[in-house]
Amino acid sequence: MKRTCLTALLLTAILMPPAARAEEEEKRKLTLDSSVYLLAAGMSGDVTIKGITTDLDVGFGDMMESLELGTMGTVRVGYGRWALTTDVIFMALGASKGGFSGDIDQWIVEPSLSYRVCRYFEPLVGVRYNSIRGEIRGPAGRNATGRQDWFEPFVGALLMLPLGEKFSLNLRGDAGGFGVGTELSWQAFPYVNWDISRRCSLQAGYRWVSTDYDTGRGANRFAYDVLSQGPQVGLTFKFN
Repeated sequence: MKRTCLTALLLTAILMPPAARAEEEEKRKLTLDSSVYLLAAGMSGDVTIKGITTDLDVGFGDMMESLELGTMGTVRVGYGRWALTTDVIFMALGASKGGFSGDIDQWIVEPSLSYRVCRYFEPLVGVRYNSIRGEIRGPAGRNATGRQDWFEPFVGALLMLPLGEKFSLNLRGDAGGFGVGTELSWQAFPYVNWDISRRCSLQAGYRWVSTDYDTGRGANRFAYDVLSQGPQVGLTFKFN
């Protein structure tokens, strides 16, 4: 009886369709991807620090001149259909307009958990950490410096449409806050992915990031209602 069972199991493994075997292997597969990218964004909106408000409307050309430092990257650890992804963005910006000048340092850290339902759709949920330090310098010595840090939940999804063997059209989007941290924050990033090799891929697209945060009153008010948008390019390395 034991010999018969072993023979049946062996025949099942040999005759199992390749697609089924690949699916079983995928369920147990551990992957590690690391990405670096650059976002060159224009900004529009209002910033208030200690009750002093100025509008922040910087076009793409001016943004490139005022970008002092931009470091961005993503680490993704996957196991089967599940993935834990952490996206980190740091930008140091300086701009001047209408007699006012200012500097803004911004950190965004986004850990998220996702599950690939199928090859085309991957919903995700996570927590976004924001840290903004700003300084506004105005006429007649009207200067203000402030910093705010907060956490907020977000939900989103990644959509993937294959365009042949090496290319795909993807869309990553999310919305968060909902009164916890920000009133509302959202972002959208449609991009084209090119698998250069098994170990490396290139992404190019356009990204929108919107943040609406407001806290305090009067001279203690800090508000950041800004939409950033611009082209983004990235390079992903695969270590699986």
